[in-house]
Amino acid sequence: MEPRLARIDGRQSQDGGGVIGAYLVVRNEGDRLPHLLDYHRRLGVERFFVCDNGSDDGSTEFLLSQGDCVVYHTKDSFGEAGCGMNWINAMVARHGESGWCLFIDADELLVYPHAERVGLGQFCRYLEKSGHEGMFATMVDMYADGPVADAVYIRGTPFVETCPYFDAEYVVRRKASLPFSNRFLDVEAVGGPRLRVFYPRYRRMSTWEMAVARAMRNLRQHRLGKLIGMQRSSLGSLPPDITKVPLMRGRPGRRWATNHRTEPLAVAPVTGALLHFKLFSTFDEKARSEVSRGEHWDAGVEYRRYAALHETCESVSFMYENSRRYRSSADLLMCGIIRSTEAFDRYAAAPVPAARPRIVSVNP
Repeated sequence: MEPRLARIDGRQSQDGGGVIGAYLVVRNEGDRLPHLLDYHRRLGVERFFVCDNGSDDGSTEFLLSQGDCVVYHTKDSFGEAGCGMNWINAMVARHGESGWCLFIDADELLVYPHAERVGLGQFCRYLEKSGHEGMFATMVDMYADGPVADAVYIRGTPFVETCPYFDAEYVVRRKASLPFSNRFLDVEAVGGPRLRVFYPRYRRMSTWEMAVARAMRNLRQHRLGKLIGMQRSSLGSLPPDITKVPLMRGRPGRRWATNHRTEPLAVAPVTGALLHFKLFSTFDEKARSEVSRGEHWDAGVEYRRYAALHETCESVSFMYENSRRYRSSADLLMCGIIRSTEAFDRYAAAPVPAARPRIVSVNP
């Protein structure tokens, strides 16, 4: 069934044909939106296609005031819309089939090798000339150097000024190949502070152990699992999936299969990251709100775990011996979290047009 999206921006001429477009679903993200849009504009995003899911904090009004935003509205269930993916794919079908499409959340910033020098338009042209149609990325959780409750974000400021630290230990590994698994891009990124603090028992779990746990979780969600009485408490919850393919070349009929995977396409050897700024001081309030709404995957088990930990220890901090301060994409390259190639390094080092979009690196 076609999602019920009402376009409300009144700029019907901006159909998005051939542009580099960012696609996102928001709900009460008014504080994050100014920097989110500004960062990606400077990176090279030309248009933003936004579905507002019933915001009441001024997000809708702010988006409508932005000349490069195409704004849709719906009050339908986020969960029943595939956690928003039905809305994202509907907007891509309407606007993105002849351009490059970037799927982000309101708390995510795209980074790739040499992003401070190579704008997104230039990067997409390189991918296209190299025969690639998408880029793999790892979600890198960013955090402050003290308790989460003290990481107070000020609207309009760079996210990284509030949460400048990240874990140096991320790996990308191949998933265990169960017979019924999705074989396209069958890899997973593992690591980060949420795994380390909220899901410590999974830090050393092998690929096969994780595959079995994932299969049991999926069965629990399936009708058969409910019929035989499988309980959440007996199986526990899995750590969040931090693997994404956020950037893809639009084609007729092409879509994201889930929040973390596209349908099959040619993925580049150059990889990126989504700097993930979930861990502001409002994190506990957000977790409790999402538990109450019950619109997220697996009935919000992940948010329940976060809220429960906060109840037992209000001064949760994510700093540890391998925390690193983020200043530029080079920090992620040095840690092996993102990957370049010799060909792309040469391309990035070559003279580029003066009009290219740029990101300003963060000072220490």
